[in-house]
Amino acid sequence: MAATRRDIADGLIGAAASGGTLFAFGVPGGGSNLDVAGACDRHGVRFVLTHLETSAAIMAGVIGELTGAPGIAVGTRGPGATAAANGVANALLERAPMIMVNDCVLESDTERVSHQRIDQTAFFSPITLAAGRLNGQDPAAYSKIVSSTTSQPPGPVQVDIDPSTSNGFDAGRPAIDYADPSDVLGIVRGTERPVIVVGQGVLTLAPSDRISTVERLRDLAARSHVPVLTTYKARGVVPDDAEFTAGIVTGGTVESAALTDADLILGVGLDPVELLPTVWNYDAPTVIVNPWMIDDAAYFGSNLAACIAADMPAFVDALDDHIDSSWEAGSGRRYQEILVTAALTNSDQAAGGMSPAQIVTIASEICPRPATATVDAGAHMLVAMPLWNASEPQRLLISSSHATMGYSLPAAIAASLARPDEPVVCFTGDGGLGMALAELETLARLQLPVVVVVFNDSLLSLIAVKQTPTDQGGADVVTYRGTDFAAIARGCGLDAWSVRTSDEYTAALTAALDSGRPALIDVATDASSYGAVFSALRE
Repeated sequence: MAATRRDIADGLIGAAASGGTLFAFGVPGGGSNLDVAGACDRHGVRFVLTHLETSAAIMAGVIGELTGAPGIAVGTRGPGATAAANGVANALLERAPMIMVNDCVLESDTERVSHQRIDQTAFFSPITLAAGRLNGQDPAAYSKIVSSTTSQPPGPVQVDIDPSTSNGFDAGRPAIDYADPSDVLGIVRGTERPVIVVGQGVLTLAPSDRISTVERLRDLAARSHVPVLTTYKARGVVPDDAEFTAGIVTGGTVESAALTDADLILGVGLDPVELLPTVWNYDAPTVIVNPWMIDDAAYFGSNLAACIAADMPAFVDALDDHIDSSWEAGSGRRYQEILVTAALTNSDQAAGGMSPAQIVTIASEICPRPATATVDAGAHMLVAMPLWNASEPQRLLISSSHATMGYSLPAAIAASLARPDEPVVCFTGDGGLGMALAELETLARLQLPVVVVVFNDSLLSLIAVKQTPTDQGGADVVTYRGTDFAAIARGCGLDAWSVRTSDEYTAALTAALDSGRPALIDVATDASSYGAVFSALRE
């Protein structure tokens, strides 16, 4: 007997719920979308209505990162599918487990129906781990889809619900074959000044393995004084106030002092997708140990000494017996101070509003903990990522590998749903907020304790820094008209303030955090320090 759309929706959502899925996000367009929404209700998965499919996919991916179970995004066929592409691609490069579920023109109708018909499997295949049509004939397919999203490396799977298709959909993935780490450990034993670089691979581990790996890394670094740097995604794996914490690695220059002083660079969960597309130009041999075998190790050039997939807790445990470090206590802090100094460049010279560094440091100081901060792509991330105090993993969230604007607000909504009753601060530029502006209504409707902080300079600041003054289009290419985001936020139902000074900002932020209500603070921001900060951190 052929399965119905409802049968398929029940099978998929039921399998996801059994795997720990708690939330689905989307813009239903009728058809099988409504069957999916009904299945969510029946299986205890909360459906959250959004305004944009990209926002829904970002929310689903962030929920997946924070809970370890795939979030679900729902969109209709045609425009709903194509509109979700940016959020799905974000999940792929951010290694975030999620399931994108779409309606489609049925295979049995393709000869007579062309309205909204595109080959969605072909469209999604390059930006997913697997994409295909689900006909409900194989009961095992549901659990395979769910487990595929959380296998190493995690990521998105896209599903069209089509009871008429004759093709099965097998999203199963082969198990990882872990290597014997003895050769890598032998390389470590012969060094005196190793530096550890921790990447997002550590965060993709199952919760118990992740906690174990983080604890062992911290203990190892504390005993050996080995400096530990993290990528953007791994901020908080080592706490900011630890004497061995040495700052951030982006592929820029601010980390060069630590990596140049090293006689071994050990990447633990380090994934090149997180790093800027520059040249890895360090003399020390580089060793990469990841939960899966990375396919772009060529990034590390001729000094790549080894690259393996390994059981991460076991590897870090064994590593402790092989490190013979000559580093002195406090060596990491010395390198971290270089980073903080660079991020604070010209922070006291703001004239046309607040400096970006002031906006972040004040928020970090007064926001109660535990709290989560989300950061959009744009120039403000250059100061937000190093200056927000992060003492635990996944408390500072950013689209690092896909680096998409419009990320921070949807991510903040997802983080608040995953961590109810905890404050979330959403740092976003005016350009990034404009790309997800409609989700202010979503935030207000859900009544989440999220404070949106807008770096408002009417400018694509990071692009303006990169722009040459004479032959790349001039100011019109990067300048917006001034926008009153506080007025827009109030119109959506948020508490909102417009501020220009640190006193006004502190008062507004304190009031917003104390209220526990969704709020927005539109901060007049002086962009003049970005050029110097960019040069200090990246060039």
